[in-house]
Amino acid sequence: MKKLLAIIVLSLLLSGCMNASGARMGLFTATSPVAVSIKGDVFAGWAVGDISGRGTIEIQSHINPEISCVGEFRYISTWTKTGVGTMTCNDGGKASFNFKGLTNLKGFGYGTSNKGPVTFTYGMTPKEASKYLMKPFPELEKVYEEKKKRDLKKKEQAA
Repeated sequence: MKKLLAIIVLSLLLSGCMNASGARMGLFTATSPVAVSIKGDVFAGWAVGDISGRGTIEIQSHINPEISCVGEFRYISTWTKTGVGTMTCNDGGKASFNFKGLTNLKGFGYGTSNKGPVTFTYGMTPKEASKYLMKPFPELEKVYEEKKKRDLKKKEQAA
C-alpha cells in the first residue's frame, strides 16, 4: 500500500501542473502553446522555458504549413515576468519581440518583423488568445486542434 501511495505521489510531482490551454509546469521546465499573428497569418506552436529564465519557440504557419519559425527568449525580470526574444523563419522572416507574463504559464507579447507587426500569446486558450492578437481569429480553435494532430502524428512516426 505504501508503495502504491509513493508511486501516485511521485507521478503527480513529475507530471506537474497544467492549465486549460495545455500549458504545463514540470520540475525544471514550462511548456506552453503559442499563437502568433504576423501580417494576416496565424502561427501555432510551443514555447519551452527552463529554470534559468531562457527558452525556445517553435511555430508553424496555418496558411502555409511549409513555413516554420524557431526562436529564443529570455526573461529580463522574473519579478515583473517581462522578457525579450527573437525568431527566424525558413522563408527569410525575422522578428524581435517583447513579452509580459500574466502567470508563470500564460502571457502575451508584441514585436516587429520584416513581414510586419507581430502579436502573440502563450499558455492561453483560443478564446483568451483572441483578445491579445492583432485581430480576433475565430479559426484559432481549429489551428490549435490541427497543430495537436500534427504533433501527435510526428510522435507516432518517430516511435
